[in-house]
Formats: sequence, structure tokens, C-alpha cells
Amino acid sequence: MKKKLLFIALALTSFAASAQVGSWVTQATSFTPVTSGVRNISVVDSNTVWISPYDGVPISATHPATLNRQDFSRTINGGTTWTSGSTGAPVSHDWSMIFGLNDTIAWSMLFNATAGSGGGVWKTTNGGVTWTQQGVGSIFNASSFPDVVHFWDGNNGVLVGDPNPSTQFEIYTTTDGGATYTRVPSANAPVPLAGEYGIVGHYQTMGDTVWFDTNKGRVYRSIDKGYNWTVSSTGITVPANGAIDICFISHLNGLARLYTVATGVSTMFITADGGDTWTSATPLGNFFGSDVKNVPGFNMMVSTGAATGFTGSSYSTDGGINWVDIELGTQRSALGIADSLTMWSGGFTTSTTAGGIYKYIIVPPISCADPLISPGTATGNVPSICGGDTVTLTATGVYAPTVGAYAGVSWVISSADITGSPNPLLEPSLVASFTFDFPAPATSLRQLINNAGLINGTSVPYGTYYFTPVVFGNATGAIAAPIYLRDLSLNASCTYTGNSIAVIVYDPADPACINGINTLNAIQLAIYTSQIDANSIDLQLNAVTQGKVTVRMFDITGREISSQIVYVTKGVNHETLNVSNLATGTYMIKADFNGSTVTTKAVKL
Repeated sequence: MKKKLLFIALALTSFAASAQVGSWVTQATSFTPVTSGVRNISVVDSNTVWISPYDGVPISATHPATLNRQDFSRTINGGTTWTSGSTGAPVSHDWSMIFGLNDTIAWSMLFNATAGSGGGVWKTTNGGVTWTQQGVGSIFNASSFPDVVHFWDGNNGVLVGDPNPSTQFEIYTTTDGGATYTRVPSANAPVPLAGEYGIVGHYQTMGDTVWFDTNKGRVYRSIDKGYNWTVSSTGITVPANGAIDICFISHLNGLARLYTVATGVSTMFITADGGDTWTSATPLGNFFGSDVKNVPGFNMMVSTGAATGFTGSSYSTDGGINWVDIELGTQRSALGIADSLTMWSGGFTTSTTAGGIYKYIIVPPISCADPLISPGTATGNVPSICGGDTVTLTATGVYAPTVGAYAGVSWVISSADITGSPNPLLEPSLVASFTFDFPAPATSLRQLINNAGLINGTSVPYGTYYFTPVVFGNATGAIAAPIYLRDLSLNASCTYTGNSIAVIVYDPADPACINGINTLNAIQLAIYTSQIDANSIDLQLNAVTQGKVTVRMFDITGREISSQIVYVTKGVNHETLNVSNLATGTYMIKADFNGSTVTTKAVKL
């Protein structure tokens, strides 16, 4: 059966220190399907990682079945960039797991998800450009179910599959990199129980020792790279379609646990003799249920959680008895740990260039008084947006403080220019705020999609809005589990607001959208405004013929505040608008001419 596993690598010093010492940073897996999850993470070292995905879209009327996946992704620079590709396995197949030996050699194991049995193992020697199935006709037939692949070096490896026939687990070893495989004799491995099988990707190695667990709560162990096996019962009763997790911090000391989603409780047993015998124990703190892995070379375990209402990550330094939170509130799935300084955790892809996996990094402290602090220079790719369109806002040169309970970078939306505001959350013109990122990237990106009058989930009138980057430190949570910048209380002496970018948000039915923002129905009329003085705005009307124009002005709420008739001749016309009785701010001007309407903005300074 399938079960999502997680792997993680953290910085040891960060767990016992302030939460600001280390942080999970989002990386883009480059998987094409949106909401791709990470099933398995194979960490080679701090630079090279291989990952396999799963279809993360919930089953629904529009998505009635889970999609099989045969693609993968790899990084060779610590996750700065990920490159995805395909194993070339049949579309009927889905992932058991992926194992990377180095930056060029890896093995992928997939099962036939359509048939319910069958599958095989594929190998690449060129970084995933091409894959070749191994052992065709000699390993894993149509009745097989492959679970685990592991190699200690370029030659010695082991494959584990469910019992086939029912009286013998299907286990193969190789000494030539998989060119040939030899099945482990039935006398070398204990007979499985009735209905017993392994779990995809569920195993651990330490030196020549390898363990894998089963749906019957048992643990198989080999101390000679898979040639000979023993088995023990953990004492855990596993429900139908359930699975346990195992995690060892040494050849002798480890745990086995069953996480129950309905209750959020982990039933745990521990061992001090490598798994020969097991004793019941009760974990204290948040022992998250998605995955648990050891930090190589340290007496430390890490757990991750992706279940609704029980998300985050934690660590234990006493064999899994006591757990300390690393962070809370974000889904963490598959876990991969390279060493005491480097780890990755699975997430969900939001696009080919955003999201999918997290890397834990150490963040140097930056005080509020640091002269290098900057919210960056903000720019937008377009000045206007219609229904369904997207505007990308970019702040380049961000350098943010890292002190206090909360720190990082965010953006706010307002109806007025708030450049340099010491506390943008107290501005009367504030409309909405974005989520915040820690640590702050050197280039911060935010996107606005105009969707039926919604800006960042807030319903607002159409009009002109200002988007402004904010870097901040020493903030506190105004509510529990803050998500958006508005959920924080900012420290004015540690808040730096950048330059505001104006974007006109049009009603999708506006002629500016129907005829194109760039043309603005220029066949008939084009209009522009410029400030003359504090009380006057020049309205320029470029008409293709003479006629009567109705000019209407609206405030930011959409309320009409003036209307007048202007007669124009062919060519350029100028009309002075008296704005002495208006407050400073942005206004919309609509001109109706020969049955069409064009729109522009006017700013009273």
C-alpha cells in the first residue's frame, strides 16, 4: 500500500535557540502540475537531492481519481534550482520511492497503480536524462508489489517487495549496481504473517543494517546489507490501510509509532536492542504524524506534520520521549536530512516557479538599527489590471531585520501612497495586507489577480490602489497563529516601508478592459490628466471627431462626485478641472463619448 513519507535535515544549534536562528525557506520543485506533493526525498548531501511527487489534488467531482506520477525532480546546488524530468515508466505506474546515490546515479521504484500489482526498478547514470528498467523478466513480475530500493555504493544494493508468493517477502540483492539481482532464499528471511506486506518507502539504514516495517506492526532487520533477516513484533496493532513509522538514532536505539489522524495521538514503542524487543512509551509534546527521521551523527530525531489541525515540525534529543516545536502552522510532509545543518521537507507546488519543498536554513541576526536594512525598490510589471489579469509586484534589494518574535518582509495594499510610513498597519488608507516571509529574500515578489472586485481576498471597489513592500522586526502576534501582516503588532522603530506602486484595478466590464487597456478605445477618444496646481487638474481629451463628452469623476469608494459636459473638436482638447474642494488622493475619471467610455485616474497632491 502507499503512504506518504517525509524526510528532514536541520541545524542542530537552531533547535535549542531562538526561533529566529533558523527557518524553513520555500523552494520551487519545478513540477508542472499545481498542488504536486512530495512523496519521497532522497538526500545525497547538502547539494544533491532527488525527489518523487504525488498528486496532491483532493478527490472531487471534477477530479474523480488520483493521477499516477512518473516524474521526478533533482537539485545539485542545495535547492537554489530544481530540474524536473520523467523516468519514462508506464503511465499506469506510480511512485514507491526514489533513491539517489550521487548527482548522476539514482534508482526509481514504481508500482503498477492501475493493475494493483506489478512494477519495477529503473536506473539513471546521467542525472535523470534517461532511465533504464533493470531486471526485466527476472525480478518483480505481475504479482509483485515493490516497496524499497537502497544502495550502499555503486555496486551493493537491496530491493524489497511484498510477499510473492504469500509465504516469502520478495527481496533481492545485487553486487554489480543492479546489472543482475539475486533473490534472497526463503530460509534467510522469516515467513510473513497472513495478509502481511511492506509499505512503500518505509525503511531505514545505518551502516550495513537495514530495517523495514510492515502493516502488521512488525519490523524486519538485516545486519548484512539484506542477505539475512530477523523479525520482531513492536506490539502495535495497525488498523486496516494503516502503517507505522520507525526511526533509529543508533544501531540499538529507536522507536516505532502509529499515528492516528482522528485523535492526533501517537502510539509509541521503543527499543534498546536494535528492534529485538520493544517497550511501550508515551511521547510528550508535539510528535507530528507525517514523518519522523533521525539526524545523522546526532542523538536527535525530527518529526513533521501535514494533517489538518496538526501541522509543523519538532525535534527530540531523548529518543522520542520529549518533543520541542521548531515551528507550527505550516504543512510539512516528506522529510530528508543530509546532516546536522541541512534538511528538506515536502510542501505543495503552486506553480513551476514557486513552492513545493522547504529547506531549513540558519539565519544570521540582523538588528533593527542595521544600516543595510532596506525594503527594496518596488516596481510593477503593468500599471493597470482587468478581470482575471495578474500584476506582479517586485521589491529588489530587500534586507530585513531578523529580531523579535516575528520578522521578515510583507506587502500592504492601500488607497493612498504611503511611501516611508513608520507603521503601514495604522494608515487610514490601508485596504489589505499579504502574508509575510521569513527570512526575507533579496527579491520579494507578490501577485495581484483582479477577480470580481477582490484584492488579496478582500472585497473592494474598483479603482486605483497602492502596493507597498514592508520589512519589519521585533513584531508581536496580535492574534494567535498570525498569517497576514495585519495579524501582527508592528514596532515602529523596527519597521521600514518602501515606495508605493499605483495600479488601476478596472471593472472587467469597463471599456478599458473590453477594448484593451493599452488602446483605451483610442479610435474614438483618449484621455490623460496632469496636475496644474493644488486646485486644478488638466484633462486632455484626444478626439477623432468633434462631439459632446460627458466627464464624470469618482472617489476611491466608487461614489460619483461630479459630472459635466465638455464639447470637443477633432484633435487635442484641454479642460481644466477644479479640485479645490477635494481631499488629496486618487480619483477616477470616466469620459462617455459616442456610446463608448474611457477611463483614467487623477491624483490630487
